[in-house]
Amino acid sequence: MLPWSSIYLWDDSASAYVDLEFAAADVVGSAVSIMGQTSDKLYMGLDRKFHAAYFELATAGVYNDTPDYEYYNGSAWVNLPLVKTYAFDGNGVVQWRAPSNWATSLLAGVEGSNSNLQTEDTTGGTAKYWVRVSVSTVTTVGTLVRSYPFPAYAYTTPTLISQFLQLRQDFSDTTSPSKAEVEALIQRNESRIDRYSTSSWKPNYRHEELYEFSRYGVVLKRQPVLKFINLAVWDGSKYNVLTEGRTSDYFVDPQTGIVPLTRLLSIPFTYTRSAIYTWGFGEFKRAIQCSYIWGTDTDDDMYNVSFGQVEDITTKFVAADIITNYDYTNIIPQGTDRYSLEQKVSQWRESSEERLEELRKVRVWVP
Repeated sequence: MLPWSSIYLWDDSASAYVDLEFAAADVVGSAVSIMGQTSDKLYMGLDRKFHAAYFELATAGVYNDTPDYEYYNGSAWVNLPLVKTYAFDGNGVVQWRAPSNWATSLLAGVEGSNSNLQTEDTTGGTAKYWVRVSVSTVTTVGTLVRSYPFPAYAYTTPTLISQFLQLRQDFSDTTSPSKAEVEALIQRNESRIDRYSTSSWKPNYRHEELYEFSRYGVVLKRQPVLKFINLAVWDGSKYNVLTEGRTSDYFVDPQTGIVPLTRLLSIPFTYTRSAIYTWGFGEFKRAIQCSYIWGTDTDDDMYNVSFGQVEDITTKFVAADIITNYDYTNIIPQGTDRYSLEQKVSQWRESSEERLEELRKVRVWVP
């Protein structure tokens, strides 16, 4: 799992940053408090653009319904265009559309103090994409036990691709292709790999996905499950959120995506005189609603033996696209190679297609 490059709480009462990196990475330890007063702020930084963030809390906070989410455009904080908001009132995900003018910057000096910042976030450090969160009311302080971003790309990087191509320089804003163009190629090829293999090696969020009701449970459309957020059942007027746990309403098998119900549930039905109790028609179609995060955790060796293969496939696909579609003569050294670049590109694509086929899986329905 790609962790935050940096994550801080600005504690206004202490006029200092609190480093939340270890807590966010799920390192063993106690939960840490977030935003204890309205002047506190949460800062999340990553070396690439990201479009969502997951938060897991030990204590649910009580804040205003819609906290302020902002991004830094290089000169000012601007409101993020949210797709799904999150109020730190339980485990959940916030989503947004990545702005086109989102710029990398150092965090140093943003609040007028550099106290407790890591060296990489001070002058001379590493510029990152930043999101800032603030609240207007604080009734109960939430405590964080884990958090991670949903990166725009995760299988390879522009630097790895430049190393593979043995370029004279790394990709930047002035190269052809530029770093932004290479990042776009990575995203497109990652989407192709996920679509073809029906797997993913980065977190993906499915919001309020609908299923037919069954007394025995449901089989999720994507797996493995990194975190199941909630399951709700339509009762004719609203969705009732059930309680997770083997001794409660349902539990989750993360690897298969099977969600068995642990109680004999039923839902009301109308307009029938049949003696047979039935469901799944009219207003009770798609009566189960599920929200969850799916993908392979790249930190888990047991279930992630294929990530090195995925990185190799993505790197070769993108490298082949660069050679095919861009003027590479100024950045790629050419000597007395036994094979031409055209032959190499063909070989890269053929080997990647073969290895991608190995990653493809067939889903068998299990009741």
